[in-house]
Amino acid sequence: MLTFISDYYQNYQIITPSDGAHYFFAYYDMRATGENGKHLCHRVKFWDRLPTAEDVCELGYLENGKFCKFAESTAWNFQQGAMLQYHPYLENTVYYNVCENGKFMTVTHNYVTGEKKYADRATACISPDGKWGLGINFGRIYAFRPGYGYAGFADIYADVNAPAEDGVFLVDMETGTSRQICFYDRLYSVAGFDKEDKVLINHITFNTDSDRFVMLVRSFPRDGKGWLTSMVIGDLQGNCHTVLNKTYVSHYYWTSPVDILAHCTVEGEKKSMYSINTDTGAWVEYDMPYFHEPVHNPDIHCNLSPGGNYIIGDGYEIDGNWGNPSYRALMAYSLKTGKSRELLRVKTKTPNGITDIRTDLHARFVWGGKYISFDTTQNDRREIVLIDTNALNF
Repeated sequence: MLTFISDYYQNYQIITPSDGAHYFFAYYDMRATGENGKHLCHRVKFWDRLPTAEDVCELGYLENGKFCKFAESTAWNFQQGAMLQYHPYLENTVYYNVCENGKFMTVTHNYVTGEKKYADRATACISPDGKWGLGINFGRIYAFRPGYGYAGFADIYADVNAPAEDGVFLVDMETGTSRQICFYDRLYSVAGFDKEDKVLINHITFNTDSDRFVMLVRSFPRDGKGWLTSMVIGDLQGNCHTVLNKTYVSHYYWTSPVDILAHCTVEGEKKSMYSINTDTGAWVEYDMPYFHEPVHNPDIHCNLSPGGNYIIGDGYEIDGNWGNPSYRALMAYSLKTGKSRELLRVKTKTPNGITDIRTDLHARFVWGGKYISFDTTQNDRREIVLIDTNALNF
């Protein structure tokens, strides 16, 4: 059972089968349904270890409590799956990453006709207009954080701090061909790092107009210290500028062509949720206790409602440590009123205390904002839960 903190929610639906398998969608900022599409889903046989290069993840959609498989992939992880998501306007068409013929690639797949089209590299995001993808080195990410990279191919530039041959690759999703537009040997200094810092791009996402992107450039930990993050903005020609320099930046969400919502620090301020203009650097804090009080283990997988009125999201475990029974809270914040609500709490479990296989709720709006779905381990297995948005009325 889910634990409801208030009367806002009394009904919920587990939309995945109870058949011994584990089900999840993955990241909070990808299209699980689009306006009308069936809810996409990953299915795996285990949840207590990192996937290897041989572990198969089944891809499909959920319909009337059943899992309908249409593909498999060995290019996946528990945080972001195989980057499975709907095409922004082609019906019954999805994207996902695979490893075939010794190479990571992205597939555009119509699961009704069976038609497939392959890009020459795996993408970390697709533009909202469906024209472009951005490819980064998933082997380098795996060495940094296995929960976000792919097993199978080691980073061939592992011994180079900022390789000229690696960086960001712009993928033409129509032709399937890519070209390098950002180069680590230039990007590291733009992002404020030193030659002694080994750098990588951990997250990258297009803006709402598909003409620029944000990337979190991070340094591998060294000298007993953790990583630092720079928020860097790039365009389709590879021109880049840094908005936040060598600080704390976590989850984010584009709210306009130039504005981004991020849990971060700005100009020495506390960790909190800020709206940042990526052209001017101007910022506004959204002040909510959950965003910055240590008791809440602050952070949030921020997601904006289709109407732009509410932020929803979850952070990390509360009242527990990795591997111990605890809970995650699903929060909501009204941009109109500045009020907030804790919508519900969900028991959470991280098998064997391995943080890279944890189950974040990754709450996302589905079916045009009529519902919210999220991943959970409430019943000691990975499942997807569906709730309506009636509580977003404050």
